[in-house]
Amino acid sequence: MLRIFKRGINTDALSTSLQAKRVADLKEIATGCGVLTSGNKPDLVQRLTAHFTLPPPASSSILSFDLGYRNLAYCHLDANKTVLDWARVDLDLPSFHPSVVAPIVRQFIKDRVMQNLEVADRVIVELQRNRSNGSHNILEGTIRVNCVEAILWTGLYEGVERIHRQVDMTPVLRQNIDRAWKDEIQQQASIWYSSG
Repeated sequence: MLRIFKRGINTDALSTSLQAKRVADLKEIATGCGVLTSGNKPDLVQRLTAHFTLPPPASSSILSFDLGYRNLAYCHLDANKTVLDWARVDLDLPSFHPSVVAPIVRQFIKDRVMQNLEVADRVIVELQRNRSNGSHNILEGTIRVNCVEAILWTGLYEGVERIHRQVDMTPVLRQNIDRAWKDEIQQQASIWYSSG
């Protein structure tokens, strides 16, 4: 419903439209936009209005994570979309209990992520779903990847504290990432298909 709004729209009209919504609806919109969902209605309206009206800050480099409990991938890109570092990592988790996952994810951050975190000014983490296919049940795989995601976030915040500088960290829905790269993915796919 709010996908029709573009950056640079009438802030008053947007704020009025958001004020008319229920808190549950605002939280759903915020989740879809990767905007913090905590707080009361005025907080949510303020964050969403800023999200839709303020231009995104320019980044010199972005560190992006695609989560899975088997294949966790990260990519560090500069402002020209040049890949500075990339890896797909099998965390090789013998168990999914947090006491087992935490030291492995923290070691991964120390060994592979910190050098990138020290220079990146933005971190994007693929927001994991809470349920699968609209089910009322929570599947075991969802619980596993959410455990990894929670510990990754904790490690990233600890890393940012260690480097003593501001890093914008944002959860982003997979659909938003796909939309951002849609044209380039289609271009690469057409090149691949035409050469095959």
